[in-house]
Amino acid sequence: MAESGFNSPTDTPLLRGLRWLIYGRRADVRVRHSYPLLGILVLAVISAVALPLLNTLVIYPAYTEIMVGTFENTASRLAAHTIPPSIRNTALTPAVLDTPRFLADVYRLESSFGLIKVAVLSPEGCVLYSTNPDEIGAQTVDSAFERVALGNPQAHLGTLRSLPTRRTTPVIDVVDAYVPLMQKGVFLGAFRIVFDVTGPKNELERFNTYATAATFIISFCLLCIVLILLRMEASREYARQQADALRLDVEHITRHDIKTPLLGALNGINYLENFTAVDAEQRDMLEEMRQSLNTGLDLINRSLDLYKMETGNYEYAPVVMDILPTCRRVADDLSGMAKARGVDVIVSLDGAPLKTGDALEACMEGSLCYAVLANLVKNAIEASDTGDSVEVRIGSGEEVALAVHNRAAVPESVRDVFFQKYATAGKRTGTGLGTYSAKLMVQVMGGRIAMETSEEDGTTVTVTLPSGTDQNGRESCRS
Repeated sequence: MAESGFNSPTDTPLLRGLRWLIYGRRADVRVRHSYPLLGILVLAVISAVALPLLNTLVIYPAYTEIMVGTFENTASRLAAHTIPPSIRNTALTPAVLDTPRFLADVYRLESSFGLIKVAVLSPEGCVLYSTNPDEIGAQTVDSAFERVALGNPQAHLGTLRSLPTRRTTPVIDVVDAYVPLMQKGVFLGAFRIVFDVTGPKNELERFNTYATAATFIISFCLLCIVLILLRMEASREYARQQADALRLDVEHITRHDIKTPLLGALNGINYLENFTAVDAEQRDMLEEMRQSLNTGLDLINRSLDLYKMETGNYEYAPVVMDILPTCRRVADDLSGMAKARGVDVIVSLDGAPLKTGDALEACMEGSLCYAVLANLVKNAIEASDTGDSVEVRIGSGEEVALAVHNRAAVPESVRDVFFQKYATAGKRTGTGLGTYSAKLMVQVMGGRIAMETSEEDGTTVTVTLPSGTDQNGRESCRS
């Protein structure tokens, strides 16, 4: 994903205008866009500029060269057809060409093919015959003749002025072609044939104009479509951001409002215990009520802590402490839920059952570690079937590892978003906050969290936390 759509002090009017085209009136809102759409936008802009240039600078010259080459080949065939067999092996001179048959053939060539000019050149470049009588006897000064004398046909596109009439233009487009006559590598002379290509060239230019316009229109339409899609995406993202902001405000207000009646209930329990006569059974009931209210307050405080973590305002205060009592407490607190679902919760340390007297120090906040482990074990119990077991595997070493394993696989629909906010599947009352909050708290504690799942091996969520001591046995816990 790419982030864009926000102003900076160095913005130029061009950049602000481009953002307005993409985002509309919400150009000051930070919006996430997918790379494919942005890539298509860049491609459309490049196409709108590059394709017309490519058509003008590459395709049109290539077609022009093909047209000139075609007329060059035509000139070679016409020259070979016009020269009588009796003089094909003789150098061209005035005496050789002064025959009625040759002049008749040249005349038919001019009239039948509508040629602008036909000229015959001697090996020295002297004009022996030309449609224009004024050129006969003159020496050619065209630089192309030097290459023709080496046996290479030459043709180029040019223009000639004609007499203005009602039906013709003063300037016409022509292809001026030179055809060498060679015999065993000896240059005998050359034909110069000039074709009128005004019609074909106009058609070629018209095709180039239409092609350039079509590529520009297609690129412009593609650009407009992408801009519309980007604006629609920006509108949806803006609406989502507004909804998230409203939800966060409501949650923040609700957390504070709920604490007030809970504190009032705790004060009532304290009053009943201290200022009224209660028997042992009633005292036990009041104690259970106190624990439930304290749990509710802890959950509210924890949600407030999560809000601070999301906004970067949480003050983390780690200490070196034994992590095993926290693991035992999680297993005990969730034992009722596990028993009701027919699931066993098994806690082990380095592959062996947890025993009395075992200890393992870690650098953490006890309440955060409890919340993380409780979330993961609760999720594992909910995902397990009757008769399954949930394993809490604790590993010691340079870091402390907590792995929660159950035999069910995570649904494919949420595997890629397992730790994202509101990601849930298959739970009617699920909020999608358990794994998200676990990841947030693990990151605050400087640890790592990862998930592996498959149909064969089940699901394992592993949390890695800093150890409480370094390699020399000294305390290494710091915030």
